[in-house]
Amino acid sequence: MLHLTTLMALLLSACGSSSSEAPPAAAPDPAAVEAAAPEGAAHAEALPVAGPPGDPAAGEVVYTANCLACHQADGTGMGGALGADFVNDATRLSKTDAQLLDSIASGVEGTTMIAWSAVLTDDERRDALAYIRRTFGR
Repeated sequence: MLHLTTLMALLLSACGSSSSEAPPAAAPDPAAVEAAAPEGAAHAEALPVAGPPGDPAAGEVVYTANCLACHQADGTGMGGALGADFVNDATRLSKTDAQLLDSIASGVEGTTMIAWSAVLTDDERRDALAYIRRTFGR
């Protein structure tokens, strides 16, 4: 969830504020944030604002080196025979970033998807996901 100070800095920059830097962010009071949230929203999962975390350009390098063999260049995984089909199976990328990052890190039991946590760093896994979402997402 965006902190109030981050949201304000984004709004100021979008409105053409003449300040080149946002003021230092102060930690919001959790009680005030929860009190300001609509009823029932305090425990709702935050929706991504501008796509998944990570750098898609760096993710392309990670994907090519580590994911391409199973998921293929076109993201279909040879119709799902080798790896998840990101293109024709909408359920694959309908999962949250957290769910997909967990699948990349831990693997998926009962499939050919292995755990990559010992091979790829957290940043590399986020970058790969950013590339996958940008390239094969709808």
